[in-house]
Amino acid sequence: MQVYEGMFILDPSKYSRDPAASAQQVADIITQNGGTILAARLWDERKLAYPIKGHKKGVYWLTYFRMEGGGLTALERQCEITDDIIRKLVLRVDPRIADALVQHALAGDTVARRPAAPVGPAATDTVVAEAVDGE
Repeated sequence: MQVYEGMFILDPSKYSRDPAASAQQVADIITQNGGTILAARLWDERKLAYPIKGHKKGVYWLTYFRMEGGGLTALERQCEITDDIIRKLVLRVDPRIADALVQHALAGDTVARRPAAPVGPAATDTVVAEAVDGE
């Protein structure tokens, strides 16, 4: 069995109404085709480079799973006919780095993110004030 990385772009309006159901739908498609989920998490919500099926934004869902190669055709077909999945990309992961990628994806759920730096005149004034006070 091979390890695969799947990046699924989900419909943002359906995801915002019921995130658990959208994520579960991806997991169900994988397990119905003989796969085993190793890690799954929200990656990001972004503006798309160009409209896809009338959507200008998409929710990126990252999934690592283990599956026999023969199940990929059925998985890709099921993704094509599912309305919640706008696009998908499935890549086979090199076995030498598969464990590290899965662990990194699992750790991404619990990593505390640093707050974004303030932007605008107030942020500039604070930095200048700190530099002047430090002299």
